[in-house]
This record gives sequence, C-alpha cells and structure tokens, in this order.
Amino acid sequence: MKKISLLICTIALSGVLAFTAVSCRTVKDIPEDLTAPQLLQKGQTCYDNADYKSAEAYYLATIDRYGDDTNTYIEAKYELAHLYIKKKNYEKARSALEEILELYEYAPAGSIPPAYKKLANIEMAKIPD
Repeated sequence: MKKISLLICTIALSGVLAFTAVSCRTVKDIPEDLTAPQLLQKGQTCYDNADYKSAEAYYLATIDRYGDDTNTYIEAKYELAHLYIKKKNYEKARSALEEILELYEYAPAGSIPPAYKKLANIEMAKIPD
C-alpha cells in the first residue's frame, strides 16, 4: 500500500511540475486581471524554471500595468536586472540597476524600501567592467 501511495504522489507531483513548466513556456497573452504580486510570482516561477523569456514578459507586464507604484516598479526592475545578469546581458542589467539607484537619490527618505538599494548595489558589483 505504501508503494502505491508513493507512486501516486510521485505521479501527481510530476504532473504539477510539468504543468508549472508548461504554463511558463506558453506565455502569449498575460491575463489582464492579475495583480502585481501575482505577475511577480509568475515571473519568479518562470525564472526558477529557466524560462527567462517568459519571466521577462511577466516583469515587464508588472512595470507596464503597475509601474506607477514606486515600490512595485523597483521590485520588478530589480527582478529584471537580476534576470539580465543571469543571462549575461550586462548592459541591460547595468541600465536597470542604475535606474533603481537613481530613484533612491531623488526619493524622500523612507518613502521606498531600503532593501532594494542594497540589493541593487550587490548586483551592480557582479557586473564585469
């Protein structure tokens, strides 16, 4: 009985993983009703599955739809920069990170979370000269 249960769980888990991978690889039209956290999560799922094209699409959709919220904009821009570093597209990564750091220069103190400034500096250090 334990073997059958284990087999069923393994098959079910394989199906879930396959669905997750397929759902990222078939990004054509991103549903309009997704919230910013949902878009970011879908982007992260695609990134984790090495589907960088779809991850980029979700992060760009987040910026397009919710970019007027500075915190959301910075989070999505950071995720893009991280993705670009992973893909060794250092020019795009540098541009995204510089934009994030510039936002911190002009934003009133405490108006945006300080974590992304630190993370942006860490990622910037990964870019070769």
